[in-house]
Amino acid sequence: MNLFLHATAHEHGSIWEMLSHAALDGLIDGAWSMPILFVAYLLMELLENSKRLNEAVLHHHSRKAGPAIGGILGIIPQCGISGAAATLFSTGSISVGTMLAVFFATSDEMLPLMLSSIGKEIDVSSLLVILLGKAALAIVLGYVADLILKHFVRSEKDIRSFCEREHCACEEDEGNVFLSALKHTLKIAAMLILVNIALNIVFELIGVEKLSAGILHQPLIGVLIIALFGLIPNCSISIVITQSYLSGLIGLGGLFAGLLANAGIGLLVLVRTNKNAKENLSIITVLLLLSVACGMCIDIFC
Repeated sequence: MNLFLHATAHEHGSIWEMLSHAALDGLIDGAWSMPILFVAYLLMELLENSKRLNEAVLHHHSRKAGPAIGGILGIIPQCGISGAAATLFSTGSISVGTMLAVFFATSDEMLPLMLSSIGKEIDVSSLLVILLGKAALAIVLGYVADLILKHFVRSEKDIRSFCEREHCACEEDEGNVFLSALKHTLKIAAMLILVNIALNIVFELIGVEKLSAGILHQPLIGVLIIALFGLIPNCSISIVITQSYLSGLIGLGGLFAGLLANAGIGLLVLVRTNKNAKENLSIITVLLLLSVACGMCIDIFC
């Protein structure tokens, strides 16, 4: 009887520890994304109140230089940047290619993990090649995505209709752009935290090692499977993909395919803020296909 009670208590303790760990990670990820999201919403509010500059003007210029800027900003290891890009796209402030350039460049935990492995699994020159190569690909793929998706992303987007969809009651805070931006940020952050906690619980129950093992045993379609795996909007995904590469379990093509497709919280924010399901499906499909194509080309030619 005592053994049974001890085993039951141990099991309950393990479950509590798992739930606590999943909740803490979800809260941390959500907290890290909030400053960048707040900046994005503040920019949105300033554009709405500006008489000279608005989202239409910004969108026009983003088609020219946006993917280049997005590809550079995306390599910063901050998961909120992809969420900010999705928000700006949903308000019509940037082009779809600019948003996807950020998605392609975003790597969440890749850079910190590789920096901690310098001198062991990777050297500085290899890290620079991967980082700069990913940024360069993100820029090129952003312009390609603008060309491909111009026929699929046609719905009119502007900040006012975005606010109406979000029921944010911005008109009540007219003149207080900081309060309006904070309201938007808290709404999105709450959704991100809840989804991340749910995903973390799933990963704790299944085990990310098992998920990665399922990828590694499919050599013929490995790049496609890794890219699909990369679409899961959670920081743990970038850790698994990067660690699998550093351990020699996947090649350079698999690393690029998985990390190019891994847009961090960007896809969550996109689905939450852009209500056009067909557009979202087209965007995710292009994100996946271009990531797979790059991964396969790298495996063939490198």
